[in-house]
Amino acid sequence: MKKLLLIIGVAALALTLVPLAVAGGPGGGWKHGHAKFNLVGNVTAVAVAPAPDPADPDAEPAALSTITIKVKAGSHIKGIKRTEKTFDVAAGAKVWQLTADGAVAMTLGDVAAGDRVKVKGKITKAADGSKVYTITSIKYRDRTPTPPPAE
Repeated sequence: MKKLLLIIGVAALALTLVPLAVAGGPGGGWKHGHAKFNLVGNVTAVAVAPAPDPADPDAEPAALSTITIKVKAGSHIKGIKRTEKTFDVAAGAKVWQLTADGAVAMTLGDVAAGDRVKVKGKITKAADGSKVYTITSIKYRDRTPTPPPAE
């Protein structure tokens, strides 16, 4: 009887440890060498880079668009919480305005200073070893007050 209880106990312990081993270690967003971050804050400035002229083959590649955010909170952003930081915005970044009717696709040029944002992006390392935060997705809520409906 004692042998049977011992075998059952070992089997139960093995069954609880197998899913942990298969799931892998901690990391939650650090997949395939790309670190990801999320943050929320308020926009203080937006600089949209002009698109290059497709008719001019000698045109230089477009400069990066940037957005300056006063960071309130987030994940994987150690050292920049409660500061104002300028982030690069990826060329194909998705921009969504959150409205009462749901999310509406917009452009970076529609985001204005004072808007509350929720952003996602990836972290890479620059040649000098510093971190480069590149935004790939922006959800924002327009902070300009809407006039009450006319009666």
